[in-house]
Parts: sequence; structure tokens; C-alpha cells
Amino acid sequence: MPSNGKEEWSDTIEKARELLEEGRKEMARAAEMAREKGHDALDAARAKSKEAWESVRSKGLNAMDDIKDKSEEVWEDTEKLVKRHPGRALGISLMAGIVIGILLTRDRD
Repeated sequence: MPSNGKEEWSDTIEKARELLEEGRKEMARAAEMAREKGHDALDAARAKSKEAWESVRSKGLNAMDDIKDKSEEVWEDTEKLVKRHPGRALGISLMAGIVIGILLTRDRD
């Protein structure tokens, strides 16, 4: 049976539709994979940021505790020094007050 151009054209169009449908399905699978990878990446980023925040927070709290301990030690040492040498402590306080007063009241021109 001799083939006509219309039949070949119909076959070609049908093959093109099949290829288009396969391509659409492949694109849908690729989009789903990309979405899953995106969610995985987002979850990983969230976990890393939470881990980093906890680390920074912990280090900050430790630093605050260290500063508090040091300041308590300095305060105790100062109290001991003032109790041993009250005259010197009064003199140093007076001098510090004078210097601060001069700095605060001097002309700023």
C-alpha cells in the first residue's frame, strides 16, 4: 500500500506528542528532585545555624561568667586594699575626683 504524506505527517505528530509527554514527565521529576534537594539544603542550613547560635551563645555566657568572676575578685582586692590603707584610698579618690572634674569642666574650644 503506498504511503501518503498525510499518514507520515500524523505519525510524526504523534511521535512528537509522545516525546513532549515524556519530556513533561521528566521535567516534573526533575522539579520534584530539585524541590527535595532544596528542602534538604534548607534543613541542613537551619541545623548549622542553630548549632552555630548555640555555640556562640554558650561562649558568650561563659565569657560573662568569667567577667563576673574577675570583677568580683577585683572588687574584693580593692576592698582589702582600702581596709589596709584607708588614707591612701581617700587620697587617690580625691585626686581622681579632681582630675575628672577638671576634664568635665574644661573649656572645649
